[in-house]
Amino acid sequence: MYGIKLLLALVIVAGTIAYVGDKIGMKIGKKRLSLFGLRPKHTSIVITVGTGILIALASLLLLMGASKDVRMALFDMEAMLERLSALNQSLVSKNNELLGLRSDIEKKVSDLLILQEDKDVLESNLTKLKKEYQVVQESKLELEDKVEKLTLQKSSLTEQVDNLAYNISLFGRRYLSSLTGDIVYQKGEIIIEESIDLEESSDKIENKVDNLLEEADRLARQAGIEIKDNKEILEYNIQELNRLHDILKEKKGRVILRLLSAKNTFKDEVLSINFDLYEDYKVYHQGDTILMANIQPSDDLSSIERELYLLLDSLNKKVISDGLLVDSEVEEGEISLISLYPIIDKLLLEKKSIKIEIVAIDDIWRSDNLRDNIEFKISGDDNDNRN
Repeated sequence: MYGIKLLLALVIVAGTIAYVGDKIGMKIGKKRLSLFGLRPKHTSIVITVGTGILIALASLLLLMGASKDVRMALFDMEAMLERLSALNQSLVSKNNELLGLRSDIEKKVSDLLILQEDKDVLESNLTKLKKEYQVVQESKLELEDKVEKLTLQKSSLTEQVDNLAYNISLFGRRYLSSLTGDIVYQKGEIIIEESIDLEESSDKIENKVDNLLEEADRLARQAGIEIKDNKEILEYNIQELNRLHDILKEKKGRVILRLLSAKNTFKDEVLSINFDLYEDYKVYHQGDTILMANIQPSDDLSSIERELYLLLDSLNKKVISDGLLVDSEVEEGEISLISLYPIIDKLLLEKKSIKIEIVAIDDIWRSDNLRDNIEFKISGDDNDNRN
């Protein structure tokens, strides 16, 4: 729109100048005027040429006034050429960059195609893995179902085994009862025992013996012995009791007095007792090592249990030989393998033999309970396994 306006302005200006020039020429021609001493004909030519020059100058001035580029083309051509050259160089550089970018794009496209192929392969592998996972999941569910069924079977079998064990135990007790009848105390069975310090006065010692007889009477009644007509339950030799008092007066130190059943005693029989006296002394001092043994580890639980049974048997023989009374010895019922499970667990985990040291926790006298006064120490373990 701007170009059309400029073109119209040029036409109007040029037409006006040509018209004015023509009028001036006609007047000069008619009046036969002369400029600068020239002939009228030549003067008309000069005016026509001047009019053309004015038209050209007016057109240029109008264009220069209307456009900065025209002014630059007329007066700053060299700068424009230099700028054009710089622009051409820049264009070449941009073209080179464009070629490089196209090359990079082609490379990226090629890489993208490779990645697409890899993606297709991975998706194919993923599909296969999903199918395999589905198969494994189904197998897992089947196995879990089997495990659940086996667990139920195990529970059922365990219950059956427990019932069988109970029935066997009940049968054993009934069978033993059929052999022994209503025997409350067997011959030689310990009714009660007491450790007596002979450094005490004679009266205190006699009171201890009397209290021991009273406690034996209470225990016998509690065990189920019942005598008609409220007769005395205990029966013993008075002379033997007097001899016991004399011996206690003569001895020094500490002794263990035991009351033993003289014969097999039924519920409706008088309990005949014997007096048994032992010298009491410290068999082990606190911290003494009673027994030491090396146990070989194994993956077989029964093998480890057999090793520990042998260890307890050796301990039993050792403490008896050292002077501990027979009733304080270590038996299966006294120190069970259940209490030794920390040792069993360590033996199952270890790859080399371990050393077990059985140590006295406190001073152990002949009448003391060994089970409550020992601990099992495992070499290399900070935690002791105490029984």
